[in-house]
Amino acid sequence: MEKVKKTCGCGCASVPEEKEKVLENWYLPYMDKKTKGIEVEEKPSPVAIFYCAGASNVGQSTMLASVKAANSVGYDKAALLCLASISAGLKNIHNGAKNARGIVSVDGCPMQCALKTLQKDGFEPQKSFVITRDFEVKKNFDLNSREDIERIADAVAGGILNVYNS
Repeated sequence: MEKVKKTCGCGCASVPEEKEKVLENWYLPYMDKKTKGIEVEEKPSPVAIFYCAGASNVGQSTMLASVKAANSVGYDKAALLCLASISAGLKNIHNGAKNARGIVSVDGCPMQCALKTLQKDGFEPQKSFVITRDFEVKKNFDLNSREDIERIADAVAGGILNVYNS
């Protein structure tokens, strides 16, 4: 979508700005079409990212940091996939994970819900993060906490790139 300034100061009505780069999380719709037998243009698979967005500060941090990391490395290298869909047995997500270049799991606490959910369905992530362990963030129930999001996102982005490049 093109942004438009109201005026440039010279009296003209409007001046178009540069178009913003839109990041498209294309992998899930792509796998959905493939699963349904709809013809798609084949693309190389990115790394699948699964996170447990639990009901605590560290759980919420997994979601915020994973999204930030995927935006950082680009959706050609990272695809955010729905963890609950693995438990629900949704074929398009299962196929997305199976056909991914690799898998990264991001958990908030030692319960490791993302990792265990993936393992229960036969997946073994190449990289697994636990916020409380790997970043020494204490678990609490402040859902608005943004503690260490940048540091966590940078590490997750590095993990994605390591898996992508291996």
